Amino acid sequence: MNKDQSYGGLIFAVSAIVFVLYLIFLTDPVLRTYAIDIPVVLGILGILGITGWIGWTMLTTPPPAPLEAEPSTTSTGTGSSSSKPDEKH
Repeated sequence: MNKDQSYGGLIFAVSAIVFVLYLIFLTDPVLRTYAIDIPVVLGILGILGITGWIGWTMLTTPPPAPLEAEPSTTSTGTGSSSSKPDEKH
């Protein structure tokens, strides 16, 4: 078994254990509240954390340097409509 399959098996085992524990928590009326509230609160906090991170990144990132416009050249009747000089490869 390669490393990726080992990680896949580990992820599957952990998810199965968490699934069973979650079902056990849902059977007790007192723990049911926590079993529902905790994942919802963590999900909301995760979304707000990612949103805050994006906002902070946008706030602290300096603006890009302005691009300088290339000087335009007019066609001299040579048949070339490109404003760029001939490039040699």
